[in-house]
Amino acid sequence: MATVHVESFHLNKVRIKTTVTDISKKKVVDDHISSFIRTLNKKRVKVIGFDIQFVPTTNRVNGTFDLQCAVLHLCDGFSCLIIHLTCRELFWESKSFPSLVNFLSSPDYTFVGVGIKDNLPKLKKYYGFGCRNAVELGPLAANFMKMPRLEFCGVDELAFVVNKLDLKKHRPLNMDFYWGFDSHNTELVKFVTVNVYSFYKIGSTLLGSETLTPNYPRFGWFRRRFFIYFFGLASVSCLIDCLKKMPRV
Repeated sequence: MATVHVESFHLNKVRIKTTVTDISKKKVVDDHISSFIRTLNKKRVKVIGFDIQFVPTTNRVNGTFDLQCAVLHLCDGFSCLIIHLTCRELFWESKSFPSLVNFLSSPDYTFVGVGIKDNLPKLKKYYGFGCRNAVELGPLAANFMKMPRLEFCGVDELAFVVNKLDLKKHRPLNMDFYWGFDSHNTELVKFVTVNVYSFYKIGSTLLGSETLTPNYPRFGWFRRRFFIYFFGLASVSCLIDCLKKMPRV
């Protein structure tokens, strides 16, 4: 892959800009990581959707079959970065990609996904880096939503329960995931964008919630204060009316 490919999609009434590039395009990767950081530093909850695409590979020594990390997907809710990890040796032999490695290992950001706990050891094995703060969305949703079954659900079910987002309306069907064949396929790029954006959306909703349950709405800070203030005044007013109506002794 020698070029940088950019696509834009509208998901959940949000325009998402997706950049597909090779890890060797250092400036493109660095600029996008800087953009992620600028966006995240403006948010209270600093969440990044995270996913990894694997390709089958054969060990040259013993001929055994394995799955190798081939593509890294990141999303901050407004833009996505899809990075082809084609230069394994560069990660081990040099410090050529400090922005990406430092970003993933930063304690300030939380990376969320489905299957992320299983995927990160493989990323570490092949490329020597991983994420410092990684959260598995299934158990997180099961805990916050008080619905144990969500621990074992995929992104479609999680997105619908947590965000009322129907991914089937956005995701292309019958996709082939052989990235080495055509990484500029618009439908394939959209498929990946839908997934990693959904990871971000689910994670930011859950981690940004104080008391999220399936039966009660989640109010923002201002609205919570408004309701407390409003109902507080109403309670005081009722108390005053009752005192006025009480017979004097």
